[in-house]
Amino acid sequence: MKTNARKLWMMGLMILGIFSLTSCELDTDESIGYDVNGHWFGDLDMWINGERAQGSEIEFIPTGWGYSRGRGIEVDYYRRGSITHYFNYRVLNGVIYLTFDDPNLDCAIVDYRLNYRTFSGYIADYYSLMNQTYFNLRSYDQYWDTYGYGGYVYYTKENNMEDAWNDSTANDTTHLATRSASDEQPQCIRGVNMRKNKE
Repeated sequence: MKTNARKLWMMGLMILGIFSLTSCELDTDESIGYDVNGHWFGDLDMWINGERAQGSEIEFIPTGWGYSRGRGIEVDYYRRGSITHYFNYRVLNGVIYLTFDDPNLDCAIVDYRLNYRTFSGYIADYYSLMNQTYFNLRSYDQYWDTYGYGGYVYYTKENNMEDAWNDSTANDTTHLATRSASDEQPQCIRGVNMRKNKE
């Protein structure tokens, strides 16, 4: 009788252990999703027609139940304007997969460091997780004030540099909107995709 009770007890512990391991894996993705949730700014290695972005903002917005998936907005700032991209994201086994409206920008975030103040690591090709490029972001809520964040990636309004990021240049998209259909359309690309296309 004691042997059967002991076997049952051991079996119960094993089942409990299996469920604990499974929930830990799920909790890890949820935890990452919770931490990445929010508004970030910095360098996402974005380019347009050979011109590197002066800075980027990205916002992760969880949807549905939990934090492991959602939608987002990325805004890249160039000398004469800004371009907005929309994406969906999913955290799976610790990798953050981003699927954009423009499939050329699809990517995965791997080998990263993430806390409430900073988010840095590598952006990789969506499918192979290869061709990695470095990114570095800071929390918008922690670092951004009414004057911007000087000395990082963005230029501040105080610099008064014509070519630098400020209210008027960041929101001026007239040079993009006035292009005719016959003009070459601006091609946004991420550094990781640029390297892949050269190979």
